[in-house]
Amino acid sequence: MNFDLACEVLWSWARNHVEALEIFAFEKGGLKVEKKDGQLETYQPFREEGLAVRVLTNQTFGFSYTTEFSPEALVETAERALEMAGVVEPEPTLSLPGQTEWPVLVPAETPLLSPEEALARLGRLEEAAFSFDSRVKRIQEASLQEVQGSFFLASTNGLKLSWPFRSHTLIAVVVAGEQEAQMGWEWRRAVSPELLEPETIGREAARRAVARLGAKTISSRRLKILLPPHVAVDFLELVSEALCGDRVLKGKSPLAGRVGEEVFSSLVTIRDHGLLQDGLETRPFDDEGVPQRDKTLVREGRLEGFLFDHYWGNKSGQGSTGNARRLSFKSPPGVSPTNLFLVPGDTSPEEMREGEVFEVLEVLGMHTANPVSGDFSVGVAGLHHRAGESRPVAGMALAGNVFELFRRLEAVGEDLTFYGGLGSPSLLVGEMDLSGG
Repeated sequence: MNFDLACEVLWSWARNHVEALEIFAFEKGGLKVEKKDGQLETYQPFREEGLAVRVLTNQTFGFSYTTEFSPEALVETAERALEMAGVVEPEPTLSLPGQTEWPVLVPAETPLLSPEEALARLGRLEEAAFSFDSRVKRIQEASLQEVQGSFFLASTNGLKLSWPFRSHTLIAVVVAGEQEAQMGWEWRRAVSPELLEPETIGREAARRAVARLGAKTISSRRLKILLPPHVAVDFLELVSEALCGDRVLKGKSPLAGRVGEEVFSSLVTIRDHGLLQDGLETRPFDDEGVPQRDKTLVREGRLEGFLFDHYWGNKSGQGSTGNARRLSFKSPPGVSPTNLFLVPGDTSPEEMREGEVFEVLEVLGMHTANPVSGDFSVGVAGLHHRAGESRPVAGMALAGNVFELFRRLEAVGEDLTFYGGLGSPSLLVGEMDLSGG
């Protein structure tokens, strides 16, 4: 893709047809390698590129995209966007962001792994899982994905920006068993391989699988609930949706109108840090060219604000917080967190297991949780800790409200762990109803 040529073609077209035009483009390539039961299942180099056009005319936006970059295809894409703008209701406050100053960041420049290096990393992951415990019988899946590319953004308002990106993903799914079989998994994604140890991923997946061997249902009871990071981020994700300004203005967030109030436990501080060192979503600018920054949304339980892109920021009167993201080049920008995380505390996971506690290792049905009310009812499996002993438990149900859950935290761990762009430490919740046999 010749981005400079695309700008030249589309600027020429825009002068005679629209008030403003924005181009968002990306190109990326990489490698996906997947092994199943020790055998190479997938070895797939890939490359993808695309370009999106957003036009502003007669107080309306139009949007279209293309994977063809000839001058004719670019003009045709712009004309489709103009046609779409003609069927949208006008809004007098619509605009595109303009030039400003952006923070200076140094992007990750680690080269992609060679195929031999990728396979070697998967071998280390498998070896670590098998050596963790003799009861580990299979590595159902060991996979790796390498991605490298660049974003490009320009507009007739004077923007012309680019940013290189890099990611490295490891996944392990492990099966342990003697007379029975239990599964454990782990995955991580980082901006470079140096930030991920395959051995850690393999061992953690194996630990979860082995820990669940012999699991049985127990009778219903009220217990303190321990959510380790890989489970806590699922609950934090529900909260993050309520912190998005578009949901607030649409009346779909129970936090609307509560800025300044204590909405969670004083142990809860939530930040959205668009400039976080080694963060997957770290960039100088968001997908509209607005500078990203570090925002504290909840400080010691008190709500301080919400996330906005340019459109919803203008609609709210507060302006963008640098939180415009696109699911892909095929969709216009929307409000989304960058590197959102719950600030860690000073309690170790071992301390959280003291007394009688149920530690959740697996959640089933989290997608059924209501993001508006925060209500959830999910299946859970994990470990029942009591009097220094740990007993594997399965077939249980946990129901509650995620906002109440964050109000009733009794401890926040020191073990902050990111899964993609969301991060959480372990969380200890006051007694909840755990339903079983």
